[in-house]
Amino acid sequence: QLSTAQPSPERVPSPEEQEWAGPEALCPGWLEDEAPDGEVPGDSGDPESATHAYERLQSALCQEGLPPTLDCSAEPRTGFGPLDMTVCILGSPTAFLPVLLEGGTRCPGAMVLCLSPSWASRVPSETSPGAWSLLLSRGVSFKAGGHSALETFVPPRRANYVTGTLAPGDPEGGWVGELARDLDCPTGGSVPLAHRLEDTLVTRWVLAAGANL
Repeated sequence: QLSTAQPSPERVPSPEEQEWAGPEALCPGWLEDEAPDGEVPGDSGDPESATHAYERLQSALCQEGLPPTLDCSAEPRTGFGPLDMTVCILGSPTAFLPVLLEGGTRCPGAMVLCLSPSWASRVPSETSPGAWSLLLSRGVSFKAGGHSALETFVPPRRANYVTGTLAPGDPEGGWVGELARDLDCPTGGSVPLAHRLEDTLVTRWVLAAGANL
């Protein structure tokens, strides 16, 4: 008697699994730099936080029916100058996803999402004494049709506008607020402003003053 059991077909990886290259693509060399006690040196939660944020981005793109992010980090992008438009979003990929998608449609490649403090650096500004310029060595850029790509920039790409998750209670608010502090380019907010906007008493006072109460 022949068995009716059929061998299970080989599982075909999904497009998301084929494109997702793991933490090494997000923070190259982080495994080699691991400290003896098992803690990754440098900023807290990185690259684990970058990996988690990247996975959240892929989940959000999938829910919107958009293609997964392509890993193009092996071939660095070059040729960016100070006049090239770079709108940098720091932190959470989901809070600003509509902005990233719309910006990618209107200005393909200009919207860059930074998921980790190790992807950016602050250098003294050449145009504004006492201020800082934000340079991006890595980021997720967005293009028309909801397409996105994980890219590296050589030399680092200078941000012309910066915003991000600056809410005081957000787990990423610490490094986002530090990177966005005292920049020589316009920013979409600051940690002190976020504190002020979330202060219920101040908000009520402002509304009452506007109503002559």
